[in-house]
Amino acid sequence: MAMMHWMRRIAPYLLGAVLVAFLVSLAYFGGRGITQDGGGREAVVTVNGESVSAVAYQRTYQIAVEQYRRALRERFNDDLLKSMRIQEQVLERLVVDRLVAQRAAAEGVSVSDAELADQVVRLPAFQENGRFSRERYVRILAQASPPMAPADFEEGLRAELLRQKLQNLITDGAKVSAAEVRQQWELDRTKVRAVYARVAPAPGGDLTVSDAELEGYYKAHPPEFTQPERRRVLMALLPSASVSPSTVTDAEIEAAYKARRTQFEQPTRARVAHILIQIPTTGGSAAEDQAKAKAETALQRIRDGTDFAQVAREVSEDRQTAPRGGDLGLIAQGELTPDLDRAVFGLKPGEVAGPIRSPFGFHVVKALEVVPGSKKELREVAPTLRASLVAERQQQALRDRAEAEQQALVTASDFAAEAGRRGLSVREIGPLAKADAVEGVGRVREATDGIFGLASGAVSSAIRVPEGYAIFHLVEIQPSRVSALTEVREDVVRAVRREKADAAARAKATALVEAVRRGDDFPAAARGAGTTVGDLAPFSRAEPIADRPLGQALGALTLSLPDGAVGGPVAGPGGFYVVKVLGREAPSPAEFEKARGELEARLLQDKRARLWQEWVTSLRGAAKIEVNRKILPES
Repeated sequence: MAMMHWMRRIAPYLLGAVLVAFLVSLAYFGGRGITQDGGGREAVVTVNGESVSAVAYQRTYQIAVEQYRRALRERFNDDLLKSMRIQEQVLERLVVDRLVAQRAAAEGVSVSDAELADQVVRLPAFQENGRFSRERYVRILAQASPPMAPADFEEGLRAELLRQKLQNLITDGAKVSAAEVRQQWELDRTKVRAVYARVAPAPGGDLTVSDAELEGYYKAHPPEFTQPERRRVLMALLPSASVSPSTVTDAEIEAAYKARRTQFEQPTRARVAHILIQIPTTGGSAAEDQAKAKAETALQRIRDGTDFAQVAREVSEDRQTAPRGGDLGLIAQGELTPDLDRAVFGLKPGEVAGPIRSPFGFHVVKALEVVPGSKKELREVAPTLRASLVAERQQQALRDRAEAEQQALVTASDFAAEAGRRGLSVREIGPLAKADAVEGVGRVREATDGIFGLASGAVSSAIRVPEGYAIFHLVEIQPSRVSALTEVREDVVRAVRREKADAAARAKATALVEAVRRGDDFPAAARGAGTTVGDLAPFSRAEPIADRPLGQALGALTLSLPDGAVGGPVAGPGGFYVVKVLGREAPSPAEFEKARGELEARLLQDKRARLWQEWVTSLRGAAKIEVNRKILPES
């Protein structure tokens, strides 16, 4: 994601928990909690004798999980969490940070107090009216979970800046030649023309399956026939209608309007284009001076009459916006860093300003359009505000009662009887698997998590569901098990037949490949195999096959084949595919000139990333790293 795009996305939440988590993670990832006891006692990992405590690891892990949870929202779940291997990511980052700090100390690389202070005061999150606010700084860190003292945050930020400074030193020598840019352009944009044949498996319903085949498949594929854990619960439901609506006075509406004034104001917005020239994280270097000079040259070209969009496409290092002439779209006043905000909203449509420094580099900006702000008066929003206040109070009353009911039920000797006595409806649900919708509730993640987080006989918290609040009592756990063959015999028969049909289709496709390689005509050989040949529309790495499943099956294989060659078989949608390359179409030289600047910037960024990763890998290979798996917290 381009830096500027990230800045725009994070800016609206400068006072929110997302940014707090981001800033705090810099501190923890940067080294807070590292002990120098020289041994492995109470340590998750030791790196050349320096240890990371289990407490520091777990704190960092929790912050990382919370960041993913907030970013992915409803897509976040336990299965995704496991697949992401966050435990290993956190451990690796802590190890790398220790290695970097050790190497920096050995090389005499450091971050001065002045450099650290400069970064802290530049962070937009800690500024009010364009100036650093110590009070705001302390307050935001106190809002973190867990809260942080400024000294702890600065320790972690210093480690992050040190890593970035060392990374700049390692990668500043990276260069991309004109030949490399041209070669990559041709690799990405050269289109391949090809034809393909699909051999579909026969239905397989008449294939015989012996008892030995049945038994063999069943024993070789236990996951296919494993029943998940299931649970049986009682659910007590407190309906939303059980709480009466409250009244709201005009005075309360007026007070709410004043407190929520920003909800009814539309700030001034501007459609902006920018050119970004990146600089090292720490300022004062010759590289920073060069970046500023490059931005000034771009500005002068624009003032001399060159189209802003053309200059942006050629020199901007914001990979996301450069192809569209630097267009950032509409930005609300206050979203950008203070210096950029003042510059952008001081322009009239068509005017240009710069260079302007931000934490991401030097910017040249152009106002394309300015949309004035607006404000809704109390009389316009009073009906909506009244309804909102009534709903909020009703929800709070419902929540309070639900918590009271839960407290009574958690200590009850007879859950169902006590729930009925208190006027709650009770129903039995299950046996229920984790992937199932909860009967009477639907697919509510909190409800499923609540049920499958209970110990036997326990009572859940009050959980919000569409109908109101639900409280669950776990009655029975049916453990996961592999179904007996007698239970799933028909499923196993179908699986064996499918496997046989697939094997026959693959063999037929393999024979087709061999026939074409011997010189047989492809269409004729395909007809002999019971199929036909279809055309693939010309495609390239940059413009892949439009049919995504087909592209996943054939794209990489086809691009790797020389002209005239045949490849396969590969599994794909509905069968096994054989492909033959007919030829290639070279890209337009004129298009290369338009995209050269952006492509060169991308290749340079990729090369720098590879250099850094290779350096880290070599550093890691020479280090003594010991992971204490016995005390590594579960994730």
